[in-house]
Amino acid sequence: MFEEWKWAKVTDVTGLTYVPMMVKFDAYDNKFLFQSGDTSYDFVVSLEKVDLFPHTGDTATKMVFKKGISGVEKLSPDKFVQVLAEGKITAVKYISKTMLDIVEYNSPAGAKMFNDVMTYYFIRDGKAVSQRPSPKLLQEILKDKWATIDAYMKQNHLNAKNEDDCKMAIKYYNTL
Repeated sequence: MFEEWKWAKVTDVTGLTYVPMMVKFDAYDNKFLFQSGDTSYDFVVSLEKVDLFPHTGDTATKMVFKKGISGVEKLSPDKFVQVLAEGKITAVKYISKTMLDIVEYNSPAGAKMFNDVMTYYFIRDGKAVSQRPSPKLLQEILKDKWATIDAYMKQNHLNAKNEDDCKMAIKYYNTL
């Protein structure tokens, strides 16, 4: 996901927390790696949560990754997802990579390329909707308090198509 190592707080399934650690997220295999010295390693213990700090020295901004998100049929509970918002509405992003074989016309050898895939899930009352952030989606999942959310979004100049703005609107909804 990132080329360089990032600081993180890692929690395993027993609740033990390790801080600080330098980690990378392997989106192709959906796993975290950690750095010790100049070498990277797989985690031996099963992880439950990773708080990743993408900006060096900034502990206020973090990306939360969790396993075991329920309500999403197409996503097994052993997969890491990035948690965008949690509460009455839970919004998560499944980050993956697929490998594409690129074959050019009249070329004997092909090439391989990774393709980034971002899948968003919005979970309410145990049911998930998979769709990119949009005004129509927000209006549908936040319909019981849409007038309040719409006013909040206009006041704060939020764009429902923008992931961060959509996340802010859902977090605000979860406080109501």
